[in-house]
Amino acid sequence: MRRLCVVLAGSFLVLASLSSCSKLRGNAVGESNDLVIVRDQEGASRAASFLASVMESPVAWLLDEKAFAPTISDVSGFQSVSARRHLILVGTWGGKGVESLVRQRVKGIPRGEAARLHIAKDVWAKGQVVGVIMGPNEDDILSYLDKNKDEILRTFEEAAMEQHVEDLRRRAETAGVSSTLEERYGWSVCPPTDYEFMSGNAQNGFVFFRRVRPDRSVFVYWQEGEASFVTESFALSKRQELTKRYYDGDEIEWQRGVEMKQVEFAGRPAVRLSGWWANQRLVGGGPFRSYCFYEPSQARVYLVDTSLFAPGQDKVPLMLNLDAIARSFRAAEGAAR
Repeated sequence: MRRLCVVLAGSFLVLASLSSCSKLRGNAVGESNDLVIVRDQEGASRAASFLASVMESPVAWLLDEKAFAPTISDVSGFQSVSARRHLILVGTWGGKGVESLVRQRVKGIPRGEAARLHIAKDVWAKGQVVGVIMGPNEDDILSYLDKNKDEILRTFEEAAMEQHVEDLRRRAETAGVSSTLEERYGWSVCPPTDYEFMSGNAQNGFVFFRRVRPDRSVFVYWQEGEASFVTESFALSKRQELTKRYYDGDEIEWQRGVEMKQVEFAGRPAVRLSGWWANQRLVGGGPFRSYCFYEPSQARVYLVDTSLFAPGQDKVPLMLNLDAIARSFRAAEGAAR
C-alpha cells in the first residue's frame, strides 16, 4: 500500500589524474542536475554559452525538461563555486584564468592540444565531477563543441552518474546496508538512509524502498529464468503485473509513450523502459524507469524499477537520484536460487 500510506577510450575522452587531493574542500554540493560552467575572463564567452545550450538539451521522455541546469561563472568568481558537484572549465591556452586552474589541479592535459573533453573527479571537493575543455582559440573550441555536442552531453551525463553511484555505494557499505541485503536476498542496492525499507513480498521475489515528500519508490523483483526472458514484452507485462498488485493499481500511461532501449546494466545486457505511470483511483501519476536483465551466476531474471510522484516539481534531478539508486544494484555471487 505504497501511496495510500503516504574511459570512454580513444581520442575523445581522457580521464585525468589528479593532484593536491589533500586540498579537497569537503563534499561537493549541488543537485544531481546542477552544472557550473567556468570560463576565462576574456575569450571564451561564446564557447561557454554554446556549451550551456548543449548541456540543457531536453530530455524527451521527461516532457523536455533540461538534462542539466547550467549557470556560467567568470573564472574570477571561481572560489565561490569551486565545491560544486559538477563543473566544466572552458578556456584557451594562454587565456586568463582557466589554464592556471587546470595546471594547478588536473594532470594529463598536454598544453596547446586541440579542444576535447577531459573528465576528472574529486578535484576541489569529494564526489565532484570536473570537465575540462581547452583549445588554442575560441573558434577551435566552438567547432569542437558543434561537431561533438551529443557525445559531450552523453559522456558528462555518464561520468556524473558513475560518481553518484560510487557515492551511494560508499555510504551504504559504511552503514552495512549492502552486506545485509546480499546475505538476505542475494543482491544489494544503495538507497540513502532516508529511504524506508518495505518488505513487500520477499517470498515471491519482491521488495521495495520508499521515501515521501515527494513520493519516490524503488523496487527489485527477481525470479528463476534464463536470458531469453529479457525482452521488452516481458519487462512491460511484468511491471504492469507487479505495480497493479503492490502499488495500489498503478498502470503504465500508454498515451505518453514508453521509450524502450537495449542498454548495459550491472555489467549485463538489459532492456530499459522509460515512461509514465498513472493511477486513476488515487488520481496520481509520474515518471518511471525500469531495467530488466538476466544474472547468469544466479540463474535469475531481475526487474529493477524506480518511480516518482512529484506534482509541480522538476522531475530530472529526482529521477537522476532514483536512477543512481537503481544502478547501484549488485548481485551477490552464488546466491541461493
